[in-house]
Amino acid sequence: MNMHKNQNGFSYIDVMIGLVILLVGVLALAAAVTTSVVRSRGAEQQLIAKQLANSTLESIFSARDIRLDDTPGWNAIGNVGNNPVGGTPRGVFVNGRSPIRESAGADGIIGTADDACSGTGPCCAGAVCNNSTVLKGFQREISITDINDPDRPSPAWPIMMRRVEITIYYHTPGSIQEERIATIITSY
Repeated sequence: MNMHKNQNGFSYIDVMIGLVILLVGVLALAAAVTTSVVRSRGAEQQLIAKQLANSTLESIFSARDIRLDDTPGWNAIGNVGNNPVGGTPRGVFVNGRSPIRESAGADGIIGTADDACSGTGPCCAGAVCNNSTVLKGFQREISITDINDPDRPSPAWPIMMRRVEITIYYHTPGSIQEERIATIITSY
């Protein structure tokens, strides 16, 4: 008895179609992994930016509360050139975007002239220089404005509230993002 079985296998066309389908699946998987890695990196940068903004805000509250010879307390809570006391501006926080350094500088307050100078060289405020490294891919902007309270009589009660807005700019693959926090600070 002689049985004749069909022993035909896959043709080259069948194999090529199978390889193309497999290749499309592998490329889709690679794209998904790449997107996941990029988003993970962006989330990491966002978390760092949030922490930098919160640290800056804590430093501003500390500057209000401490009263050392070189830190005038409430009068220091303002951008450079603001908060005149006796005709002399007392605001200590740098205007505009500035690099972020690892160290707060000699005064211990984040966002002042000794740690927010432009460039990668040392920040010098008088004879004291801050040589800490600049955090790459991050910049900070601090904006402090007075708030007029209509419930307080004007001459008897000076402005005792200020709006503080901190914006951290950071790089993610392909774009620049920002993390912003804002609050109101009072003199007490």
